[in-house]
Amino acid sequence: MKICFYTLLVLFILPISTVSAEQEGQVEEEVLSGKELLAGCEEGAAPGAPNQYCMQYIFGLVQTVDTLQQAEPGPKVFCINPHKVSLQEVTETTTNWLKNVPDRLGEDAYKLVTESLHVSYPCELQNI
Repeated sequence: MKICFYTLLVLFILPISTVSAEQEGQVEEEVLSGKELLAGCEEGAAPGAPNQYCMQYIFGLVQTVDTLQQAEPGPKVFCINPHKVSLQEVTETTTNWLKNVPDRLGEDAYKLVTESLHVSYPCELQNI
């Protein structure tokens, strides 16, 4: 189940977050790292006002995972009630989570953000 989920997640998110570079006739793809995402999220951000780049990245990931969760029966990775939790709050929570794991920022951003959402918005609480 997890392998299927992460495979689908990679198929949807990887093309959004890759940068291609040609080296010696080969195309090399790099996935956005947690460090790169956090740097982008910190540019021009203020408490209560995360920047658009960061909000768009997180919104895209949340929408993709939510779509997959609705299509796939079974346990959910995270649960965010948009009527109770704003995108700004989710973005700030995720950014703060990333700041608290500096030793892991070399990992893929989409994996770190998904883990952050899982930890911060567990389905048992339903964002009450």
